[in-house]
Amino acid sequence: MMKKLAYLSVAAASLFAIASPAAAQTTTGTVNITGTVAPKCLVVPGAGNTFGTTVALGELAAADGTLATDLSTRFSSIGAAGLEARVVCTSAAPTIAVDATQITSATAATTGYANRIDYTAHVFVDTTSTSDVEFTNSSTGAPLAATAIGGRLANNGGNNITITATNFATPAATDLLVAATDYSGQISILIAPGA
Repeated sequence: MMKKLAYLSVAAASLFAIASPAAAQTTTGTVNITGTVAPKCLVVPGAGNTFGTTVALGELAAADGTLATDLSTRFSSIGAAGLEARVVCTSAAPTIAVDATQITSATAATTGYANRIDYTAHVFVDTTSTSDVEFTNSSTGAPLAATAIGGRLANNGGNNITITATNFATPAATDLLVAATDYSGQISILIAPGA
């Protein structure tokens, strides 16, 4: 019987050894996640890269043939929502360049007449810290080269770019505009990520 008890004791001890956990061992795994965001500017919604409209001013001359005096008002009212955009950039220091080209006709003009209209383009930009930061370019001067906007573009869900035009003029105030149907000019705006 003693032998039986010895066997039972050995069996119980073996069973206990199998059932008890081994010394704790742990392992650790790590997954690193990386990525990049390229500097870019885009028009939202849609993530496109262009914005703008056509402002058809209609009759440019007043009843006496000189330049109409209400072109600034007409520009804003005809252009309306098309003169605003929401542009965002992933970079902290975007730049803006503005180029206003004269409104011209290919029809020749002689002394006392004009086939060109000069004006000043204004682009107002909202940043995260300042509203209506103004950038201008006169159609008689060189384009405004890439200039720092002064901060991140506002990303509050609304438009942050507004375009206006003022100071419409012919070379001489008394110039008569030549009759033509091909008068055209353009305001070009380039917003870039910057450095």
